[in-house]
Amino acid sequence: MLKKSALGWPKIAGLGIALVVAGQFSGWNFGLMAGGWLNMLIATLLMALLCGGLALCVAELSTALPSAGGVFVYAQSAFGPFVGYLVGVACALALTVGTGAAATFICAYTESIFGFGGWPVKIALFAVIIGIHLRGVGEAMGLTFIAGVIAVVALLTFGVAMAPHVELANLLRLPANVTSPVSLAGIFACVPFAIWLFITVEQTGSAAEEAENPGRTMPRGILAAIGTLLVTALVVLVCAPGAGGVELVGSAGDPLYAAMSGNSAFGDGSWLAKVIGCGGVFGLIATFFSLVYAASRQLFAMARDGLFPQWLGKTGKRGTPFPALLLIGAIGLPLSAVDPATVMLAVVLLLNVCYLFIFGAYLRIKSSQPDLPRPFRLAGGSVIAWLGLALTLVVIAACFQLDLMMLIALAVTFVLCIFNFLLRARLQGRSDDTEVPDHA
Repeated sequence: MLKKSALGWPKIAGLGIALVVAGQFSGWNFGLMAGGWLNMLIATLLMALLCGGLALCVAELSTALPSAGGVFVYAQSAFGPFVGYLVGVACALALTVGTGAAATFICAYTESIFGFGGWPVKIALFAVIIGIHLRGVGEAMGLTFIAGVIAVVALLTFGVAMAPHVELANLLRLPANVTSPVSLAGIFACVPFAIWLFITVEQTGSAAEEAENPGRTMPRGILAAIGTLLVTALVVLVCAPGAGGVELVGSAGDPLYAAMSGNSAFGDGSWLAKVIGCGGVFGLIATFFSLVYAASRQLFAMARDGLFPQWLGKTGKRGTPFPALLLIGAIGLPLSAVDPATVMLAVVLLLNVCYLFIFGAYLRIKSSQPDLPRPFRLAGGSVIAWLGLALTLVVIAACFQLDLMMLIALAVTFVLCIFNFLLRARLQGRSDDTEVPDHA
């Protein structure tokens, strides 16, 4: 059993911020090279609408159907076990794969600031973070909340320090491969990277089963997370390329540190740049914590429902799903060797396939189960969900610039998972057929 009433709304907000905040230190900046700053700004505002609307839909669903399975449970309730299973697989896979990218970005910052990184740092990260999760959800979320707060303070400090160095000419200077400052093609190219500033905030719904009074804590926590992330996203989007230049920032693994240590700002070796860089490491670690949390709960919930092997549904004495946590480490660590831009696009593609079904589940549950108790109701929810569906289709189309080998790997994984579902359904059917009816 998971531990009940362990999380208040500040920890829910901390989880939502921590899930996303690493994307504001690294990853989003690749969009600058793909389409230039103005296209990236427009794409960012569109993705804020998408992810904010999605998170609010999930806030309503999470109070109506509180479960560690989160989005998997919503899709299953609306469309049946097979669709629910596929959504759960896509979500768990995206979160697990994302730990590899988080580890890579942490190493980029530690190498720039401290002069060390590579496999020793990656192995230590997985060992320590999974070890803390094994200690208990309260401990893990407490540390995640602290790391998330430090990261937000670092982002705001970065904005204050860099604002005097921002120049409009830096923002409007186009990369060599971009021909127009504003175009549909440019916005389209930026979309998979712009969503990185907000993506996975909806996974906060996986905490509903462990939240104290979900009807109050879930919407309050999610709304606080969305508001904070929108402010910090605009800070980095304006201040980093505005001071450091689009090309320098757009090609860096540690864009905020690169912008601050550039000659036009504070110069190489600046103590303030190192402080902000350390904040970036905290933010990336916070996201690492949160990805491990959300992925382990997804795997646990699906195993508990008989969709994955039973051993994944076990918990230890401290109420933590230890087999799921160990599996995440076994998958995520090797994936940290893959190009982070490729991993990012894979995560975005997987999660946006989930988003289609989450918005669809929201609309279907709203119409088919109107009497379901909803402690939180989203005003204009149906309109928001339809708009979100349209934007999600745009993101999915934009992700097919993904590396062919990664697309093949994802397709093979899904084929194996579908085979697993069919096999389990067949074994369950045989089990039901062999039961002796009770005529007494």
